[in-house]
Amino acid sequence: MANKLIDVYGVNGLTSYDIGCSFSKTVAASSVADKVKKANHRFVVNAFHGHAHNCHCQLQYHTLYQKGLGIEDLETCERVFAGSNAVAPLIRHASYFHWLQFIDLQFNQWDQDRYQELSQFLYNNYKQVLHIINELAPVVQELKQQLDLSDVDIEQWNIEELQYLEALAAEPEYDPEKIAYVEALQSLAKAE
Repeated sequence: MANKLIDVYGVNGLTSYDIGCSFSKTVAASSVADKVKKANHRFVVNAFHGHAHNCHCQLQYHTLYQKGLGIEDLETCERVFAGSNAVAPLIRHASYFHWLQFIDLQFNQWDQDRYQELSQFLYNNYKQVLHIINELAPVVQELKQQLDLSDVDIEQWNIEELQYLEALAAEPEYDPEKIAYVEALQSLAKAE
């Protein structure tokens, strides 16, 4: 899959996948690892699924932390498949011909609906971006000045958090004395 994506779309690409974090590790250990690295192709986790992943994963793969994505959540395929769920009860017991016919009708209608809504979608995204730029950016800028922060400082926080979480990756050794101490404190609290 990664090989085909690079062949078709070229360099500096990004692929969103529910398990983009683990898939990137799989690709890194595969025969196309060098090609992916040379093409600067990245794998991320789409916004909705990203919130189900742990903080360590989010800092590296969530759309919120990826430069160049803007307000894109990368959930289009999820929306397409959710919309196609309406066809499932209709085709459950249909013949192969009618199964294909209903699926074709569903996706043709999906395409027509999206095409009709495209200008409104673009306009709404444009309004949302203008709001972010005009309303939120000055507030963030003022806060950065008050706290004497730069963009580099804020980006560094993510790096530091990632380093901290990586340092915690190993579980602490089992210490029966600490457990006994906590149990004694709990017993004392119950006795009082």
